[in-house]
Amino acid sequence: MTNPVRICTRARGPLVVEGDVELLDEAGQPVDLGERKKILLCRCGASKSAPLCDGTHNRIW
Repeated sequence: MTNPVRICTRARGPLVVEGDVELLDEAGQPVDLGERKKILLCRCGASKSAPLCDGTHNRIW
């Protein structure tokens, strides 16, 4: 059974994506998410692990 995808915003923070998602890189290749059912997507554009959030927004905003 699959978990529905849910996307939540955080004020001055990342997009929180929960559920069964597949994340693809710019070449269309899957990004290894391991067994994670929750990922944080960067909105500030400064993350060193983009498209995943690394918390950089806390230092720049």
